[in-house]
Amino acid sequence: MLWGLRQVEPQAAHGLAVDLLQRQIHSGLLLPAERLPAERQLSDRFGISRVTLREALRVLETNQYITVRRGAQGGAFVTDEDRLSQLARRRMARAPAATMRVVEFLAVNQLAAARLAAVRRGMADLKRMRQATDMMRSAVNGPQRKQAEALFLLALGDATQNPLLSRAIEDGLAELFLPFERAPAEGAASLALNSFEDLLHGLEGEDAAASEAAMADLHVILWETVRRITRNAA
Repeated sequence: MLWGLRQVEPQAAHGLAVDLLQRQIHSGLLLPAERLPAERQLSDRFGISRVTLREALRVLETNQYITVRRGAQGGAFVTDEDRLSQLARRRMARAPAATMRVVEFLAVNQLAAARLAAVRRGMADLKRMRQATDMMRSAVNGPQRKQAEALFLLALGDATQNPLLSRAIEDGLAELFLPFERAPAEGAASLALNSFEDLLHGLEGEDAAASEAAMADLHVILWETVRRITRNAA
């Protein structure tokens, strides 16, 4: 029996490249004003021609995700922090309920990941999460903190040894495009760091209950952040 079939929507190759780069920006893996790899490197990585890649970059530039500079010091750069925050706020203002559904999706999958990773994680997984935690401690601004947190959560997904769960976390982070806050709620960054450290300790000790509790604390912080930003974006 066939169920849930939908028409296949054709997508040009450049559209796939646009989607992949937007996901990196939404997740915070690409920092504001960061220079993208050279065209040859990007086209080889995506498996597309440089002509197709240039079309993708034109779309991203039109949508204000990147800027393209000419000359010897030119290239494609992620747009600045203020512009990214504007894009994120507009997106949230258009569909605030969609952002809430993404947070729900992440909460379910990340709690499951914390439980599984506590008993399945390897030394390489823990190393990645320790490095991400060190990055959080040394972060001096919102973009750097967001990048470090994304790296930690992606490593957590991989530590479950479940590719479907890992992909779910990756997809959720790519959908959760939040603006950078110049003045986050007092102590929010410190509370988040403490919770990530608690999560790491739980995973190191193979303590599923402690890992799940630390992840639940992170979700409380995330919910409060999303509600605050949604109120301000309204």
